[in-house]
Amino acid sequence: MAITSGLFNSINGDRTYDEKWFALYFATFIGNGVFPNPSTGLQVYTNINMTTKVRTGQGWIKGYFIVNQGDFILQHDNADGVLKRIDRVVMKLNHMKREIEIVVKKGTFASNPVAPTLQRDADAYELALADVLINNGATQITQANITDQRLNSALCGIVHGTVDQVDTTTIFNQYQAWFNDIKGSVAGELDVWQAAQEQEFLTWFESIKDILDGDVAVNLAARIANLEQGLANHIAEVSHIKWIETVGGTANALTATVSGITSYKNGLAVSFPATSNSTAAMTLNINGLGAIPIKKANGTGFSNAMANGVYTVRYRAGAFILQGEGGEYGNAKEGDVVKGVTFGTEQGIKTGTLVAYKAGSAIPSNKVKERFSEKWVKTPINAQGKPFGIDRFGNIYIGYNYLSQVDGRLVKYNKSGQIVKSFTPSGQFGTIMGVDVGGDRVAAVCDDRYTYILDLDLNLIQSIPAGTYFSTHVAVDSLGNTYMQYSDTFEVRSVRKYNPSGLQVGIAQLTNNFNMMQLMATFDNQLVVLTPSSPVASLIKFTFSSYYATKSWETAIKTDVYGQLYQARALDNGRIALATSGNWYNQRRDGPRIITYDANGAEISSVSLNQQYENYSYRWTSRFCLCPDAEGGVITSAGAISYINLSDDTKISFATEIVRRLRVNTYTLEHVGIATSGESNIFGVSWMNYSLEDDLIYYHDTSGRVRCYKKEYVLI
Repeated sequence: MAITSGLFNSINGDRTYDEKWFALYFATFIGNGVFPNPSTGLQVYTNINMTTKVRTGQGWIKGYFIVNQGDFILQHDNADGVLKRIDRVVMKLNHMKREIEIVVKKGTFASNPVAPTLQRDADAYELALADVLINNGATQITQANITDQRLNSALCGIVHGTVDQVDTTTIFNQYQAWFNDIKGSVAGELDVWQAAQEQEFLTWFESIKDILDGDVAVNLAARIANLEQGLANHIAEVSHIKWIETVGGTANALTATVSGITSYKNGLAVSFPATSNSTAAMTLNINGLGAIPIKKANGTGFSNAMANGVYTVRYRAGAFILQGEGGEYGNAKEGDVVKGVTFGTEQGIKTGTLVAYKAGSAIPSNKVKERFSEKWVKTPINAQGKPFGIDRFGNIYIGYNYLSQVDGRLVKYNKSGQIVKSFTPSGQFGTIMGVDVGGDRVAAVCDDRYTYILDLDLNLIQSIPAGTYFSTHVAVDSLGNTYMQYSDTFEVRSVRKYNPSGLQVGIAQLTNNFNMMQLMATFDNQLVVLTPSSPVASLIKFTFSSYYATKSWETAIKTDVYGQLYQARALDNGRIALATSGNWYNQRRDGPRIITYDANGAEISSVSLNQQYENYSYRWTSRFCLCPDAEGGVITSAGAISYINLSDDTKISFATEIVRRLRVNTYTLEHVGIATSGESNIFGVSWMNYSLEDDLIYYHDTSGRVRCYKKEYVLI
């Protein structure tokens, strides 16, 4: 084996020494690691965003040294959205570069990541300064994510052999931070113990800090482990639940003997069986230390222990607090709880007597009533708003006229009625003439001859011209495709289809002078058009299987029987509901009607609303609106009006807005609630919509107010 020795004078150049020889020489008496003074030398610390910084300090590797004279910033790669990783900040002796550098070794993404392995071979030798946890989705590295490895002799260590004293400030501060965290979780009686332990630690620390060398991390870790074990033992002594096999005394004044208990301490817990039913507030006396009241969590005395029942109590501030007991009882009586079901009261267990109908059982129709009760009313931006749509989250989108420029002309309300966003068209006027919502898109058609396609936050995606004359009709399907009436010189020429990005992808050709009344997107994302004359009143379905739509079917509407058309709505089961005025003045005295058509345009049913309610007939058909109920039926609002002579020279109009429901499967019409009633200046429903998300009906009335009604089921 070769032997190396030195240093010796050179004679005629026979002794030459290179950097490797000197490194070997210094490595014989200076160990690898971080210089201990100051204690923050080369500490890895948090910085902004996904960066860390290495503080000033010096290090030593295999006889080579590094000096960092200022904060050295390190960039970490961005986090993964799902997995975590651990980066390792290392001090690297790079023989290839002939330098010691500080770099980030990026970890591997995993659910339970580990730090990268240190390189220690002929090319390089690495010491770990810190491990940095990169959590999934993180945009900031906090100090809690950084594990300091400088004192770990296996990964780094402290340089020894050239210093007289080690600066222990930082490691002491780390211990103190740990101690402050742990003491907050222990009850108040530990304060005295903590002070004693802390003084013991300080005394010990003072005795060793001047001679602290060698494997510092191992020595401190062992000492801290001893302190933690002592703390754990003390906590266990207080918090352990002690079992009392036999209790004495009386049913209300219990006594017990328990070894090891010499005083009542906060946190002391015992469990015991009751030998008989108690009749008054109870006490417990352990080892003759004094009778302590047993209380519930709400502070009232515990008085209803049952024979053979097992109870656990924990001492605090002069009372044994009953564990596992809610501490609060409501005011429910037997008649409020389902028959046969038991419930707890201050007087013990009671049994309910209320007759209820559970899921799956048939409830007699004469025992239940469906109704809508008003939840809130919001003041309008102005009284001109009419059209509105509703998204799948229950948000409402209402169009207003140009007078409301300050607040925007398309306004988004949340389900609580607060305005959350608005959109203002660029035109001078831009009154919103039609609004519809589908998928993630909102379409608003304005009288500035543009249709605006927006996302659900009312961010503009595309502005589409409607032709030479402004459109009033627009529909959006569940995929976010928009169907828009296109007019040319006052003639409706076509309905054009646009994808969610606002690009035209289809067209449905119409005849010249086509009279458009309403567009509807069907459940299968196709188009139905309602016209009052083409040449007769009709429903027409177009299918966009290619760029040019084909007419699937056309159904004539019997206006001579059903009267004037008011509104149609496509239902989610493929059917279409149509509201008409009825033919009140013919011999049949027929009031408003709801006509239902199947998915192929065939008429299924015709239901008249001409039924008396509160002595009024449904004649005020201008207030006749309807919307799908998400169960294959429709909810309708129809006005009732009558003229009553209150005096010889005064005639006042009284009206009632009545909410009804047509169940399509049975074609039965039922009364579910009253929106309002009173004099003629009460609101009239001008538009309504239903939110499947929350079982809410939203009305937009003729005064511009937004009204919200909640569906409820009431046992009668």
